[in-house]
Amino acid sequence: MKYFSNITAISELSENEGVFTTAQAARMDISRDALAHSCRVGICHGAYRMSGTQRRDTDELNALWKLTNPSLCAWERKRQWDGIAVSGTTAANLQQMGDFYLSPYRMTAPARINTRNESLSFAKREIAEQDIVWLDGLPVTKPERTLVDLCLDCEDPSLITDAYHEALKRGLDTQRLKDLVKENSKTAKRRELMMPLLMVLND
Repeated sequence: MKYFSNITAISELSENEGVFTTAQAARMDISRDALAHSCRVGICHGAYRMSGTQRRDTDELNALWKLTNPSLCAWERKRQWDGIAVSGTTAANLQQMGDFYLSPYRMTAPARINTRNESLSFAKREIAEQDIVWLDGLPVTKPERTLVDLCLDCEDPSLITDAYHEALKRGLDTQRLKDLVKENSKTAKRRELMMPLLMVLND
């Protein structure tokens, strides 16, 4: 009876979360044996996808984001966002802005987060909630904030310019972008980093 209870719980968790964590499973009293039996697809340490479910290109990214606060479900984190967002090159890729790869993954957090995962890096920055959008269950920086982060991350200026023009075709909020660039140009060093955007905005 317990076995079927576990399977039902795993199916429910999988349906709601897609990729889920060991901590989320523990909240639903799912045994480790049941988890190992039903979820032979380990995305990364501490995160799983139920056997037989369709794989998505963002599974690993989703797992890594969930592991930044592993016990909470995605809907809980969306209801009260914690400031951690997919950003930079990864956000640009998800929104088809320029020629950036999905990984190595880039995220932004309000407090320092250290990771041993070589495919993930964090930037310590404050992101306004108005500057994120939820895509496939993930908080992703909107194009305007993404462009600013690409500059702060010292990405190739020509790729940033290409990303700007791609975003412009899709309805980029240029006024919000100008505001963000201004906020991030208060020192000579920051202004230099923002130069790829300052040049296109002043054309």
